[in-house]
Amino acid sequence: MVAGIMPAVKAVPALLATLAALAAPAAASAAALDPLEPCYVAAARDRTEPVHFGGSGFTPDGRLDIAVDGVVVSADVPVMLDGTFPPGDVPAPFVREGQRPFTVTATEQRTGITASAVSRVTALDLELRPARARPSSRVVFHGHGFADPGPVFAHYLYRGKVRKTVRLARPRGHCGHFRVRRVQLPMRRPRVGTWTLQADQHRRYRWPPASSAYRLQIIVRRTAGRGTAVAPRAARWRAFPAPALGTGSPPDASR
Repeated sequence: MVAGIMPAVKAVPALLATLAALAAPAAASAAALDPLEPCYVAAARDRTEPVHFGGSGFTPDGRLDIAVDGVVVSADVPVMLDGTFPPGDVPAPFVREGQRPFTVTATEQRTGITASAVSRVTALDLELRPARARPSSRVVFHGHGFADPGPVFAHYLYRGKVRKTVRLARPRGHCGHFRVRRVQLPMRRPRVGTWTLQADQHRRYRWPPASSAYRLQIIVRRTAGRGTAVAPRAARWRAFPAPALGTGSPPDASR
């Protein structure tokens, strides 16, 4: 009887070692970040939309470094006993124009285990083409970064007062893109001087806006009996809450 039992007893350590070897890769591969939103908005270098996320499957009581595109923006983030870390925010990277993908990575300081999530960032932008045209001409309004629900409205101000508001377009896609042809100044006889065009996602004009907003100054000049509108200066606006996880500057994507 004893001779028959001994092989089974000796097999126990080998079995435990095999199970441990199988469990180690499984534990490492279980680390994951919560899915990100499909697109984030960058209004200015110091005003980018916060990326809110958490994670699970990490080593309990460990420490994490959080990076955006390889640049650490928050260090020593604690891991809870259940392998999660408290949800928080890091700033989306800045992009001057267009849009591009970016990656958020959480790395365990002791083990090197990592988990990543990918999303996109878009610049808040509005362009009128051509930049110089008659006020009554139909020009192309090309915008992106208007990612809130609902259509985009154009508010026309002259000497600080709203003179007219029109519905401009309904953005498409997660990053709020639109391209439409509209009359540059939809007034019968716009006055000579400086007009302000504010494009946002509010039916009524408000300042400061709660949505993404882009302001253009349109200068109307009288030339040979006809008005010429020029849009030389612009300003982006978007207010975002301060990030809770990251305090460092996000990487510059303006390349």
